[in-house]
Amino acid sequence: MNNKFFPSNFLFILIMILGTMFSLSSSHWLTMWMGLELNLMGFLPLMNIKGKMLEAEASMKYFIIQSMSSSVLIFTSTMIYSYNMSWYSMLNNNMMSSLILLSLILKLGGAPMHFWLPSITSHMPWSILFILLTWQKLAPLFMLSLMNSNMMVIMMISIMSTLMGSVMALNQTNLQLIITYSSISHLGWMMTMILFNSSLTLFYFINYIIISIPLMHLISSELGNHLFMLTQKTNMNNMIIISLILSLAGLPPLLGFMSKLIILISLIKMKLFLFTVMMLLGTLISLYFYLNISLMLMIKSYTMFKIPKNIKTYKSLISLNMLSSFIIYPMITMFIN
Repeated sequence: MNNKFFPSNFLFILIMILGTMFSLSSSHWLTMWMGLELNLMGFLPLMNIKGKMLEAEASMKYFIIQSMSSSVLIFTSTMIYSYNMSWYSMLNNNMMSSLILLSLILKLGGAPMHFWLPSITSHMPWSILFILLTWQKLAPLFMLSLMNSNMMVIMMISIMSTLMGSVMALNQTNLQLIITYSSISHLGWMMTMILFNSSLTLFYFINYIIISIPLMHLISSELGNHLFMLTQKTNMNNMIIISLILSLAGLPPLLGFMSKLIILISLIKMKLFLFTVMMLLGTLISLYFYLNISLMLMIKSYTMFKIPKNIKTYKSLISLNMLSSFIIYPMITMFIN
């Protein structure tokens, strides 16, 4: 962050966190909407940290998209209130619940309304990209878990997000776009269980954050923004970043695999076999470009076993990622049984 304006940045971060907490602690559609708007007002100035023209353009696009989805959300909430005379009522009107669902999917950047996300993220600093792909999804996902209808629509959006995020990332050379499309794919996995068991969605979301924190920090500090930079010589321990990338891909026995396994077991128990196969197909496609990144890092074998200086901060997170089979698996059995 720009140290010259650090006090104001700290204020904006607090406003952003307060807005999300406002939405999470509410059971009232109007106050949830207010929390989302407060969060937006805190996040927009953070997108312009370096003051570049491309960042200003990205923040304007983000503002327009979020305002559009918020407008649909508050309009639909008002319509529901006019029918039921209550802000707390469950969504028993299919058309109204579909409109709220679409506005939340637009906020999240899920397929088929993901078109705005890559054009914004390609011009962002890595720290702001991390906030956008993790923290900014928390409140809309919570609101999505309150829906009590449109199960088939959410399942279709989950499949489309997983497949679209995987396919679109195949020909990308910008690492920020690859991470963005993979987050769309992971969003599909999070949404699979949002109506059945929201605690599993939270479990997947936390695991995604645990993997993303060290991965994005290492990429931003050592590797740069483009795939060809992966073959340049650095002082970074490549085996660590390869393990994080493969964990994001969902290879056993890493943490990302455990996240997917717990959802797959639940889907199979509910006898949603075709849905499970489609989700696995999306993961297999994404595995191709994750393995491509890992292979490019493995080419630098002469730097593979150097001990880096900046990895000490993330030792606990990386250890959890490596040892997840022994740590997380007992937790999985507790959840499923």
